[in-house]
Amino acid sequence: MKNILLVAAREYKQIASTRGFWVMLLVLPVVIGVSQVAGRFFRPQTDSAYVLVDQSGQYEAAIDRRLNLNYQRVELGALSAYVQRWELGGIAPDAIWAKGERWFSDDQVAQFVADGGIDAAWERIAPGKPKDAPAYVIDPPTYVRASLPAGVTDQKGADAFAEALAEPLKGDEIDTPEGQRPLALAVWIPAEVSTTSPVRMWTNGAPNTTLVDNVRNEIARVQRARALEASGLAPEIATGIANIATPIDLSAPPQGAGREQVVIRSALPLAMVYLLLVTVMTTGSMMLQGVIEERSNKLLESILATIRPAELMYGKLLGLGAIGLTILVVWVGAAVGAALSVQGIVADIVNPSLAAIEPWMFAAMLFYFLAGYLIISMLYLAIGALSNSLQDAQAYLMPVIMIIMLPVVFMMVSVIQQPNGTFPVVMSWIPLYTPFAMLARLGAGVNVVEVLGTGAMLTVFVAIEMILLGRIFQASLLRTGQPPNLSGFLAMMVGKHTG
Repeated sequence: MKNILLVAAREYKQIASTRGFWVMLLVLPVVIGVSQVAGRFFRPQTDSAYVLVDQSGQYEAAIDRRLNLNYQRVELGALSAYVQRWELGGIAPDAIWAKGERWFSDDQVAQFVADGGIDAAWERIAPGKPKDAPAYVIDPPTYVRASLPAGVTDQKGADAFAEALAEPLKGDEIDTPEGQRPLALAVWIPAEVSTTSPVRMWTNGAPNTTLVDNVRNEIARVQRARALEASGLAPEIATGIANIATPIDLSAPPQGAGREQVVIRSALPLAMVYLLLVTVMTTGSMMLQGVIEERSNKLLESILATIRPAELMYGKLLGLGAIGLTILVVWVGAAVGAALSVQGIVADIVNPSLAAIEPWMFAAMLFYFLAGYLIISMLYLAIGALSNSLQDAQAYLMPVIMIIMLPVVFMMVSVIQQPNGTFPVVMSWIPLYTPFAMLARLGAGVNVVEVLGTGAMLTVFVAIEMILLGRIFQASLLRTGQPPNLSGFLAMMVGKHTG
């Protein structure tokens, strides 16, 4: 065992000292860091201010109410999902937020606002949340009405109004009830809206289409109500007709079910498949090159004078496995650390995936990852022992890579579309592809019996592979001349050395 550990330590140091290893080790943390920083500085501006002049006095209140309703609707939906996720509906069973996430009508949102809105609802929920549940974060309103900036007046007409706002609309932040915000939109509504006297809007060069559409739609709704009143309908009837909307009862699967939850649960397992492919191909190539160099400079003769070939093989596999675990720990640690510490796209993907995965799945993912790593590494080790040069190794390596990569790529596409379809299930029972297929399918809800069955099969396959390829490795270490043909391979596997 001592010799195996010495070889493993030497192999680990040899690979870890290469530039290629450090580039691969640090590339994902660097990408995550850059994406988080870029997300902070280059994400589209969504929190903005607007100013509005309504010379008619008929639209201002309706627009402000509409924007507030839309903001409260978004928060109500997010709070309802939070309540459903942490099973907090019992705090107030009759409350609108206690019945799960769904589409909320204007009347429902208006009642929610009348009851105190998102702030009052959270004050009621907060004392009852579980200790392990994060606090619900109330987002500030996306669009905030601001007073006219200093020096801007609405008394000189629309053209003068636009001219005075030209500078603030270039990116200046103005005072709002929610603090400083960039001015995104200025709206001028004339005393009489018509084709010859339209509503005028000015943006900051990056028009927020949602804000513009909300303002335009609310103006149109008020105009429809006025037109109906002008036709002789009572004001309340006209308003009712203008506000007609199709009632919708949108049902969603319970937490932990449905296609959306499958996608969330599959994010981390699918990432493990790509991680396995990248690490085993890269580190395997490093080990293969090391074995070929040791053979070419006769270093193996000195090594084998002090240890047995089996100890050399197991030591190399152990060292390479330690390299793989190092990469796994650093990459997964970087992703999880970024998700837990900083908001952004990484957190949006990793946090829900971690929350949705059951504890036993982490053990299964680690097992399949290590098994797949060992299977492919053993192939690289055997190829290195057979080859006299990198050119010889390429002749063996290219077919092996194609045999592994192509079915795995097709399987990944199939898993995303149909996780438990025929092709992924069949791949799960072919030992060479079992680690990749089972990792990819874990998020879709694989039967425990299937996990145990494939795990047992994989264990037996790894043991047989190490025996057969181990014989090839040992028989080829000091072998010279041309690589053996197919019959030579078979002879080595059954323990008959060829000259």
